[in-house]
Amino acid sequence: MKRAATGALLGLAIGDAMGFPTEFNDMAQIAAKYGHWRTMPLPVSSGRAYVTDDTQMTLALGEGLGEARAAGELTAERLEPPVRARFVEWSRSPENNRAPGMTCLQACEALSRDGVWQGGHPPPAMLTCPAARPSRSEAP
Repeated sequence: MKRAATGALLGLAIGDAMGFPTEFNDMAQIAAKYGHWRTMPLPVSSGRAYVTDDTQMTLALGEGLGEARAAGELTAERLEPPVRARFVEWSRSPENNRAPGMTCLQACEALSRDGVWQGGHPPPAMLTCPAARPSRSEAP
């Protein structure tokens, strides 16, 4: 399980880094700038693969999941506090300098005041974690 999770996170981070320079471009624009996607180089910053705000948020989710899992059976009630704390911590970190959207930052601010996640896009990994999704009655 640990190797699969590591592989999933690594794949997500690489895919996110590869997609960063093409964000908001359509397929024709991407092809014109970079050619075939298989030949596109990995974007780097200071000699390291670029880490986006989405990757940072996914790592925050992973840290929260790890904390919740270490405390016992993974339930929504056990998951929510550490994930909330990691998102708020990320939103206030000096490492959070990858131009996250204002809606996302406002959602994290609401979380810091015991609010619910409203608006903004949650990190991609959250969409695959049933325990992290709000129930239909809780969804905005």
